[in-house]
Amino acid sequence: MKTVLFLSLAAAVSVALAEDVVLKGGAKIQAPVIKDANDVMVLDLGFDVLRIPRDEILATYKDEPVEGTIPTDTNSLYAVMVPERITTAEAAKLYAPSVVLVKTAGGLGSGFFVNKQGYLITNFHVIAGEKKISVTQFLQEAKVLRRVVHKDVEIVATAPFHDIAILRVMNAETEITPVVFAPEEDLGIGEPIFAIGNPLGLERTVTEGVLSQTHRNFGGILYLQVDAPVNPGNSGGPLFNARGQVIGVINMGHPSFEGLNFAIPARHPKYILDHIDAFAYDATNPESGFVYPDAPRRPGKFSSEQKEESHVALP
Repeated sequence: MKTVLFLSLAAAVSVALAEDVVLKGGAKIQAPVIKDANDVMVLDLGFDVLRIPRDEILATYKDEPVEGTIPTDTNSLYAVMVPERITTAEAAKLYAPSVVLVKTAGGLGSGFFVNKQGYLITNFHVIAGEKKISVTQFLQEAKVLRRVVHKDVEIVATAPFHDIAILRVMNAETEITPVVFAPEEDLGIGEPIFAIGNPLGLERTVTEGVLSQTHRNFGGILYLQVDAPVNPGNSGGPLFNARGQVIGVINMGHPSFEGLNFAIPARHPKYILDHIDAFAYDATNPESGFVYPDAPRRPGKFSSEQKEESHVALP
């Protein structure tokens, strides 16, 4: 009887899918799933089996790729996964550590890590014209958020037309929690969404709403329209769906209407990450975002009419 039981168990393990199981305490276990029921999940640890009550599991991620959609390139700069649907509170607890504060001399915004190597996404307008950038992580320690400021930040790539910038925190000694993307864009009007950002510098602010429209055309770019409230400082923060996947990057809102806000679809930052060399940042290139104002005129050299004409932009 024991032999038959062992063979049956071995057969089950051979066809089981490996999954990352994230517990409510933050611990992560990667193991093949033997049993997945409504009240319990059983994992194969190799030398033993582990039974985990369902109410102790925060999220699960299948380790098997979806054919034709998930990059198989080991050099990919981001992860694509298909987690189960979770609540906003659970997703916020899971991915709030991914969201950072991006600060420059001209202002502040939000950003989010896409891998453990320190690469993060923000809006181009958050860092446009700036050389000195700091990135602040908020690390949960007991019931306190500890601020860790990284000042060694590199601008890796910029895409001004799509308002996307890729930064990298160099020599980070802290734990980095990256977000995950959906394997393909499959968005529906009315789909629940939520955003995490730092409006006015208020860290880890979570707002919830629905996807109001999937195709809003502004300047030749199609944006996602959402009714989740966003404010100055949310720019560059992630927009999540009900599975905790990033579906967009918050970049603008209407100043007079709280529920009229917009995000860049995730396909654009994913494309930039896939072709990052083509968008590589170059400080010597005028298209890199630095502003080169005209030199001041010498007083008294021109008449008032000539001075007015001199301010006309050159073609």
